[in-house]
Amino acid sequence: MTPVLRRSLLLVGLALPALLAGASAAQDDPQPREPSPRVIARALARYRHEPTVEVLLRAIADDEAFDPERARALARRARRGGWLPTLQVGARRGQQRDLSQAGADDPRLSTDDDLTLDATLTFRLDRAAYGPDEVALAREERTRELERQERYRVVIAAYYERRRLQLERDLMGRHDVLTAVRIRELAALLDAFTGGAFTRGTRRRAEGLRP
Repeated sequence: MTPVLRRSLLLVGLALPALLAGASAAQDDPQPREPSPRVIARALARYRHEPTVEVLLRAIADDEAFDPERARALARRARRGGWLPTLQVGARRGQQRDLSQAGADDPRLSTDDDLTLDATLTFRLDRAAYGPDEVALAREERTRELERQERYRVVIAAYYERRRLQLERDLMGRHDVLTAVRIRELAALLDAFTGGAFTRGTRRRAEGLRP
């Protein structure tokens, strides 16, 4: 299990009990009269300084730690290595004796030094079709995709639970301590799962709306 996967599972394990507890508490409370769509629309306009859920999901998609394309790129790079030859260079040195005869009674013996160079290029065409790390990289790609999908799920659940609590606070008078703390807790959870994108997005949108 990779360190990224362990960290993701730890965050998910911490987040899910709180999300389930929040949903259970909402079901136990008596349901007051529902506000009209116009009132809900006016309330939602108060939160326009906060980033949308699409912005948060995009932050997860842009995080290289959870991008399966990185594993696919590594696999392609490994396959291209099969087209890169291995060069081996060698040298041999020896002596060669030559016997020559200038005349009938004049034989001559000479010795020459020989230096031989050789080079070999080796291509691994089998690796160009299927890299040796292909299975491990495919497993890594699958792991990253699962981690990203799990983060999507948790962020969507946390985002809309927080929005529901905001509406209940502002439209139904739920100003109790538990609601206030839970709204802050969910904001921190969204930051943890998006690398701080929730706070950054809130700050930028608030500055853009400032007169």
